[in-house]
Amino acid sequence: MRELEINSKGSDIVKENVKKLKQLFPEIVTEGKIDFEKLKAVLGEYVEKSCESYSFTWPGKSDAFRESQNPSSSTLKPFIGESKNFDTTQNLYIEGDNLEVLKLLQKSFTGRIKMIYIDPPYNTGKEFIYTDKWSDPTKEYKRTEEINKESSDTDPGANDEGGRHSNWLNMMYPRLRLARNLLTEDGVIFISIDDKELANLMKLCNEIFGEDNFVTLFIWEKKKKPSFLHKNVGKLTEYIVCYTKNSDSTFPFSLETTAEGKKYPLNNAGNTLSVITFPPETVSFNMDDQVVKPQDMSEGNIKTRLLNELVIVNGKNCNEFSLEGEWRYCQSKINEIIKNNEKIVISKIPFRPNHVKAGGEIKKMKNIFSPVHYEMETNEDATSQIIELFGFNVFDNPKPVKLIYSLVKAITYADKKAIILDFFQVREQQPML
Repeated sequence: MRELEINSKGSDIVKENVKKLKQLFPEIVTEGKIDFEKLKAVLGEYVEKSCESYSFTWPGKSDAFRESQNPSSSTLKPFIGESKNFDTTQNLYIEGDNLEVLKLLQKSFTGRIKMIYIDPPYNTGKEFIYTDKWSDPTKEYKRTEEINKESSDTDPGANDEGGRHSNWLNMMYPRLRLARNLLTEDGVIFISIDDKELANLMKLCNEIFGEDNFVTLFIWEKKKKPSFLHKNVGKLTEYIVCYTKNSDSTFPFSLETTAEGKKYPLNNAGNTLSVITFPPETVSFNMDDQVVKPQDMSEGNIKTRLLNELVIVNGKNCNEFSLEGEWRYCQSKINEIIKNNEKIVISKIPFRPNHVKAGGEIKKMKNIFSPVHYEMETNEDATSQIIELFGFNVFDNPKPVKLIYSLVKAITYADKKAIILDFFQVREQQPML
């Protein structure tokens, strides 16, 4: 009689059941575990509402918070022999576990950093651990690494879900809390990230910096040709999350200024109809002296109506007049333009007023970096720059010089006294500050 051969490493029945439940009800599974209260609700059972509250939490969050509060036991030691122009350089390079160094910087640099840019490790979905190799306070992360390794040895799929989001958040949480302390009141932080942890990063930053201090999500077109590793789409972009320390103290982010004589039409088809009023002698008319009666000046998709009689003498409006239309600017902006002695010009009937820039005014930057916008460099350009510097490719997925330069310029306005911090540099796969 032939024996039936049984594989002792047969399929994990529980894991398969969880997978099937996740396919049916994705909302009940978080990091590979079933939320039984959510399962009850999905199946129509009553769930007690008294426990409901909006919160963002994960395993290890309280420990990560305490870690950010614990003082450092480390000391900074200068290595003059390994430094370049030690006595005259204006750059400070610190080698060590960045969590410990951020703690050491609290005393001397709290409230002094104008801009922080970081490019933290991306959570690829494989076994994520940010291994610190510098000091005792990192033993918890090492212990987590050992636990994950043991679980992956017994269950090859353990790291597909597991605690990979929690591990990443536990790494980021204390570092971002300490980083916020270092920013000036008008300071800004930029964080490069891909889509794996984008949602969690923004929730984390909302908690640390406050939702009101979220600026925007910059989109960086990192490739000239898309990567087709994703099973659904060819990916071209990554993101840069941007928060300020205090939105009330911030300013326009700018890479360029307006050109002299550039015209900006006040009409903007599709906006809500409203009335704007121009005081006497505030509008220049490229027209003969005349009296213009109230009338409908709409044409095509542009809606404009002159509401009162207007007298034009020597190219200026002698009296106050009002126009109804779909305007780009509100009355307060018109008042600001007039107060700044900027020109508003009307060249013909029907009236189409233009705001004429004197040139040199701050122009707010766009939230996209691409070869089309700002002629932005890509990953391929960054790799070429690295090879030119070192003779070989030192980093995976480096950021190009122009991307970082643009962020610094937009925030500092070329202020040479501004202090810029990056605390996720890596050499030989060791975390640096």
